[in-house]
Amino acid sequence: QVYTVGGGQFRSNAQSQACTLRTKLFTFIRTEERMAELIKEAQESNAMIIFTLANPEMREKTMKMCELSKVMHVDLMGGIFDTMSSFFGQAPRGSLDVPNGASSRRPMLSDSYFRRIDAVEFTLKADDGQSPWLLEEADVVLVGVSRTGKTPLSVLLSQTLNLRVANVPLVLEVPPPKELLSTAVDPKRVICLTISPGALGKIRSSRLKTANVRAVEEKAATSTSEAPGRSNYADKTHMVKELMNARRLADRQGWTEFDVTGKAIEETAGRIAEILKGRFPDLDFS
Repeated sequence: QVYTVGGGQFRSNAQSQACTLRTKLFTFIRTEERMAELIKEAQESNAMIIFTLANPEMREKTMKMCELSKVMHVDLMGGIFDTMSSFFGQAPRGSLDVPNGASSRRPMLSDSYFRRIDAVEFTLKADDGQSPWLLEEADVVLVGVSRTGKTPLSVLLSQTLNLRVANVPLVLEVPPPKELLSTAVDPKRVICLTISPGALGKIRSSRLKTANVRAVEEKAATSTSEAPGRSNYADKTHMVKELMNARRLADRQGWTEFDVTGKAIEETAGRIAEILKGRFPDLDFS
């Protein structure tokens, strides 16, 4: 909102030359390395950086890197924190406690609430193979062929267990992102969802009917004109190849296979939580 208001002051008008503004939004910047990458990108693109970082050390490092790279930058939060610290005579507490004398009629938001919000935002950002650079930050990475329930399972895990979940589709003709196969992603955190070809066929056929694809294909097949190729999305032979490819990849990478055939999403989420808890005792589900 601050940028929108500020940027509006520099758009074209009758007295000035046109000024085209283009923006890129980056979230979940938690490491100095990732920030350095963005600053380098800004330097190469002759762009400026506007950031809102709560961590004072991260803010200082970001400003220093921008200065060394000669990248114009604006620290939106730093000035506010510094002024308030001077006014109150103390550093920001960073806690969620109710101040003495404040009304407690409205319940305070807990640490768990904010972790859940962060987890859900992360999960939506890393859904369906988006933002592959986030994979190494995920608590768990779900992979599998299309229609194995990766997205709804990801959302359930993030909403109920505060887990940061990424999911990546495994497509027969498309290689997986290099970030997924890198050593930065712990294979113990990767769960490959599998399913029987019969169950997958029913789900995909239903999907095709919902999308009206079958009706279009059948109409085209009866037309005198040349008909387009029939979709192999629900073709059994193709699905078997997809599933075999996913299993081979999981075996080669040391990922855990989990069969979701006939299982409710809640059951699958519970079992995955048990697996993670056994492997990572310090993982906080609260």
